[in-house]
Amino acid sequence: MHSLGWDVLATDTAHTISSVLSPNIASNHTTSSCDRGIIQIRELDWLVPPESWDWTNPIAVASTNSYTSTTVSRADDPTILNPPFDLIVSSDTIYAAELVQPLLRTLHAAVTASGSPHVYLCIERRDPALVDHTLSEAKDVWGFTVTRVSHGRVSKAMEKGGLKWKKEDWDGVEIWRLKLKNVKCVA
Repeated sequence: MHSLGWDVLATDTAHTISSVLSPNIASNHTTSSCDRGIIQIRELDWLVPPESWDWTNPIAVASTNSYTSTTVSRADDPTILNPPFDLIVSSDTIYAAELVQPLLRTLHAAVTASGSPHVYLCIERRDPALVDHTLSEAKDVWGFTVTRVSHGRVSKAMEKGGLKWKKEDWDGVEIWRLKLKNVKCVA
């Protein structure tokens, strides 16, 4: 997304940011002379309820770590990304039953603060019952419409972008589009 010129806010827990997310972004980040969007990495712990979030904190939107509570907020800094967001993408985030409700609450809050952008859940179907439960709860409890993006459509988009995956690379990979019904922007 960033390479296409979008501003990107990448979030995860503090441990995953330091061990996976930051190194991944650094290894895939290219510099060029053309204007590109900005990319920020901030902690967003799903276990922290949305009413405790701070979009102006440059280190963490929501954290259970004590170090972030001493950070000075910079609400007037235009480089701190915050809602409304045009698109929300969640990748490999359905893996534990106890995190389904916090994940969906987090998505619902971010979508509500953004005026209802599309959410794309990119998953690997490791636990079919858990995935089915999550999608059902997204629809029945949180008020999302839930639609699977067809493999053909994803494959065609990937090829158009210059990426060619073999059929076996797609085994168990699914992309789901979520859209919140009847939401008004509260941001």
